[in-house]
Amino acid sequence: MFAHRAMALALLVLGVAATALAARADDLTYHNSRYGTSATFPVEAFPNRMPSPTNGDGMAWTSNDGAELYIYARANTGGETPASIVAKRADDDEVTYRRTGKTWAVVSGYRKDKIFYERYILRGDLIHSVAIRYPRALRDTYDDLVGPVTMTLRGKGS
Repeated sequence: MFAHRAMALALLVLGVAATALAARADDLTYHNSRYGTSATFPVEAFPNRMPSPTNGDGMAWTSNDGAELYIYARANTGGETPASIVAKRADDDEVTYRRTGKTWAVVSGYRKDKIFYERYILRGDLIHSVAIRYPRALRDTYDDLVGPVTMTLRGKGS
């Protein structure tokens, strides 16, 4: 009887693991070979890939309902810091949330009719970023994606 319960438990665990993997099968990890920037997101949320920029700094995707996702990097030629990145955003937009660390920054708020959330990682002379923008009316749809997507941002320094 114990062996049957152990087998049933093992099958249940495998079933849960398989379900979790299946749920993640539609995630896409974008990796930029020029700068080493990467992030993962659910394809169903951002199904439309935009044309590649000619400078090769990143990529963008959109949804059918007006949301946008940007994953990119740029050179830090101006000696930017996490604090200066957040301050610049506050010059241009209504910032409602900001946090900085020694090598990272997170900033969120409103730009015209959209909510924006951006995460930056500073590595060497590069600034890696993931940005999500979506209409205010779609807050319930996209707010839950912000953390899981932006926390996948990775970048190498040069």
